[in-house]
Amino acid sequence: MSNILNSEGYAVAIMGEDGRVKNMGGTVIGRVSAAAEVFTATGDKAGRYDSTGQVYDEFGKHAGTIHSDGKVYDIKNRYIGKADGAHIESGGAALLLLVR
Repeated sequence: MSNILNSEGYAVAIMGEDGRVKNMGGTVIGRVSAAAEVFTATGDKAGRYDSTGQVYDEFGKHAGTIHSDGKVYDIKNRYIGKADGAHIESGGAALLLLVR
């Protein structure tokens, strides 16, 4: 599981072991696959991430970066939040592509 926090440190979503991302109301807003792809709740591809922490949107454009400490930055290098727990990279990608 991974907690997804906004820039002020408040929990905005949770990602379960199955890759499903839920907002704090319990609604599934998307999922992250084992192949490092991110999908919306309707199944549309929202983007992907790689092993270096780079996140790309559905068009392949660079969307931001996930640092090894879980901090997530957008394309303009603005801090947008943090993912913590067992799945930092996938949680960070969910923050950039699904939650934000």
